Amino acid sequence: MKLFTFSKSIDDKMAHKKDEKFEPFIEHVRKTKNYLEELIEKYGIEEILKNLFYEFKISDSYIETVYEIIKYHDIGKLTEEFQNGLKLGDISITHSDIGFYTISSLLVDKVLSKKLSNKEFVFLLLIATVVSRHHSFLSDISDIIFWNEEKEKYVRYILEFLETENDKDTIINMTKSVFGNLNMKKIKKVINIEFFLLYKLLNSLLITCDYLATMEFMKGVKFVPKIIDDYLKDIILNNISSSKINGNFNPYIDKKINKFRTMKKEEVFDLNTLRSVITAKIEEKFEKSKKNVFFIEVPTGGGKTNISLRLVRKLLEKKKKVFYVIPYVNIIEQSFDYFSKFIPGEYITRYDHKYIDIADDENKEKSYTQTLFLNFPFVFTTHVGFFDMFFRKGKSDNFNFYQIANSVIILDEVQAYNPKFWNTLSNIFYYLSKYLNTTIIIMSATLPDFTKFIEKENFVENLTPDVVDHKLFERASYVFLDKDIEEKILEEVNKSKKTLVVVNTVKESYRMYENLKSKIDGEVYILNSTLLYVRKRELIDYIKKYNKEKPLVLVSTQSIEAGVDLDFDVGFRAFSLLDSIIQTMGRVNRNARLKSAKLYLFDDGNWKRIYKSDEREKILEENFSKFKSGKLKLNEFYSLTIEKLKKKLNAFTLDYLDYFKDLKFKNIDKELKLIDGDTFSLFIPLEIPLSKLNNIKKLLLEYNLISDKDKVLQGKKVWNVYMDNDFSYVENRLFSKIFSLFVVSLYNYRTEGKSIKEILKDEMNEEFYFAEDFEKYYSYKDGLNVEKFLELKSSREYDFL
Repeated sequence: MKLFTFSKSIDDKMAHKKDEKFEPFIEHVRKTKNYLEELIEKYGIEEILKNLFYEFKISDSYIETVYEIIKYHDIGKLTEEFQNGLKLGDISITHSDIGFYTISSLLVDKVLSKKLSNKEFVFLLLIATVVSRHHSFLSDISDIIFWNEEKEKYVRYILEFLETENDKDTIINMTKSVFGNLNMKKIKKVINIEFFLLYKLLNSLLITCDYLATMEFMKGVKFVPKIIDDYLKDIILNNISSSKINGNFNPYIDKKINKFRTMKKEEVFDLNTLRSVITAKIEEKFEKSKKNVFFIEVPTGGGKTNISLRLVRKLLEKKKKVFYVIPYVNIIEQSFDYFSKFIPGEYITRYDHKYIDIADDENKEKSYTQTLFLNFPFVFTTHVGFFDMFFRKGKSDNFNFYQIANSVIILDEVQAYNPKFWNTLSNIFYYLSKYLNTTIIIMSATLPDFTKFIEKENFVENLTPDVVDHKLFERASYVFLDKDIEEKILEEVNKSKKTLVVVNTVKESYRMYENLKSKIDGEVYILNSTLLYVRKRELIDYIKKYNKEKPLVLVSTQSIEAGVDLDFDVGFRAFSLLDSIIQTMGRVNRNARLKSAKLYLFDDGNWKRIYKSDEREKILEENFSKFKSGKLKLNEFYSLTIEKLKKKLNAFTLDYLDYFKDLKFKNIDKELKLIDGDTFSLFIPLEIPLSKLNNIKKLLLEYNLISDKDKVLQGKKVWNVYMDNDFSYVENRLFSKIFSLFVVSLYNYRTEGKSIKEILKDEMNEEFYFAEDFEKYYSYKDGLNVEKFLELKSSREYDFL
């Protein structure tokens, strides 16, 4: 059904202006159409739209009507007021809302001519609301479906350029009547979670095509979408099969794949063979499955990253893109670096604030656009960065939603999410796999079995083989300590080469570090969220290679738990959530060098306070005494926690799913925060030797942060450039990556009855505190002395009294 046929010429109507050059409206429509057709073809979206339309019992012939709505999204720019404002460089009238009312009137015209049923009309009208918000954030449907009398004259003016089957007065009057009678009760008959997916998909196509078409005129930059094509597929397949790539065991696995698939648990005697057997058995089950969501639980050190690479290899023929999603920035690097062995640099990227792409691309605008639109077939990002596409209402967060269609999502360490959202996520996975043909691979060493959190049909394939229970993975056992923890640490340090001590807070880690440092004849280090990124990398590399006679002790927090490839002879862990305990256990005797090893658990009393808002804490507290006494084993405790949690989560899930069903974007944006954390950021203006920043010297020179003669990058200079410069959005995005080298995160502690953010609020610049006096409480090697920092900052409140 065609909506837009012009009865008068619009050749003199313009869409954009750059300097003294104008872009004709019809040219912007043409560019939008070209990008739309290219994205739909490359991502295989038309078939997905057909399936969704079928779900609503709407003829797929109306897909063309939806394409027209996207192409003519700027129809509201035809008004005299907009055209005059564009010429004068002073636009004072909106166009998105006028465009929506115009499209609504054209749909009403089709109803009056009996070319649309009432159901089809409401369906297309709700889709057309994407036009009204294409320059801003997503709004709840209830905030959009109303008629604005003040805009009526502009709609009448635009309709004069268009062919209609009924006279304009009749159309306008009927449109006003329709809006007056349309309420949420009628709308709810149409919308549901499937409609949420359809709406997000079409919205993302519209705002992306509009941006790209506009950029092509304004910047002269043509965007070419990159997906997994035959050329890239051949490179990846060849590299995975190549024995020339350092650390690539895949040719060996491929050669003996049939043998590994048939091996029994009792026939495996070493860790490398066990990893190969696990990989082969997972792959075999994956090849036979007809499902689209997969669940893999493999103990730490079991080769999860390589397993995911091999599963991706099986999907290269059918899938357009791979998203590798990891909870925190500090653990993306390891998986990214591994995949980068097999995938050329121009096809893979990290989307996080720490990563600086050093590709020699002189066109910053083009480079920025590649990143903004994730224009790489392989994207590594954080859980927050990825799920913002689902939950946030902002325009830039919604650009890339369409890329999920016919793609692969690998979710690693999913237990890091707030458990009250596990049910909701399970439902999202179900709908994505069913309607967007997205393949989802969920992995962890301590994974909650998501199949237990959903009442839908059995849609998840559990690929976990029985062989993962092998005794070779029993590399460490746990013991609950009653005696003084420091005394036991000192005792064990003398027997061990490397010792790990994990506590629950940054403050406690520093206290423990200072105590042990003064008592141990060896090397003692600290690793927590207050260390600069450069120092963290340096420390992890040092510990990995450490081979001295004297013992080494690392005191850490949760920073050590996931994705940090370090191996310790003995471990100590303050009691915490069970996932965290299991993750810490995976760092002890990680490579099975010892016949046996111990993780000593101790109760420091902090866990009840720290996790009091977590549903798991209440379950832990109820069963803690049984666990401590040994009556309840760790795996039994974990299963019990999952079962009890399932019952508690049902109430949460219904509320959150209702937000999706009702298109309540504001509620979704506000309430769905997967990873909790009341933190703020400190900018530490110390000096970083340029020898540690070799890969970004060119970028530092571009921003005049260093000269050819400099030996260090001064943090204070970086801060001053940040404060004084009015960067473009593109430049700011690049500069923020340099800026983040000096930023550390701190929990928003309370002192003297106030949070530290409240005390420092007058000195904060957005979310950043400039730590000008950092020497009093911070060092490059040791990070932040929280107690000194809190004492110093809270005491200043009273200095003036």
